Amino acid sequence: MRQKLEGCRASKNRDKVLQILEHQNCPITTEEIYNMAKEEIPKISLSTIYRIIEKLVTLGIVNKATTLNDNRARYELVRETHKHYMICTKCHKMIPIDCCPLEELENKLADETGFNITGHKFELYGECKDCSVKH
Repeated sequence: MRQKLEGCRASKNRDKVLQILEHQNCPITTEEIYNMAKEEIPKISLSTIYRIIEKLVTLGIVNKATTLNDNRARYELVRETHKHYMICTKCHKMIPIDCCPLEELENKLADETGFNITGHKFELYGECKDCSVKH
């Protein structure tokens, strides 16, 4: 990650955003990042968070993740292993799936078609146990 930041001016705001994202196990919104950053850097603005996130996405350090039916983009650090999620359509909770059920299929399709697959997304939608109990 640090290699991708070479040539970029050092920034305590950017470092704080990266620190916040490092400690998340699911993608979060810019507003959530802002609220967490504001605790330590009270003068930081939401527009600053948006600019930082946009730059980190451009550099390939952060992924723009799922946009649910609430129309809010969520972000996560690019990691060595990718993640998939189960997403609650009521409360928007995202639960990571520990394995990748598509790897075998991806390899088979690449072999059969000669297609160079560079990535994929896999998401399951439904109701989490908390929301399904509320019925």
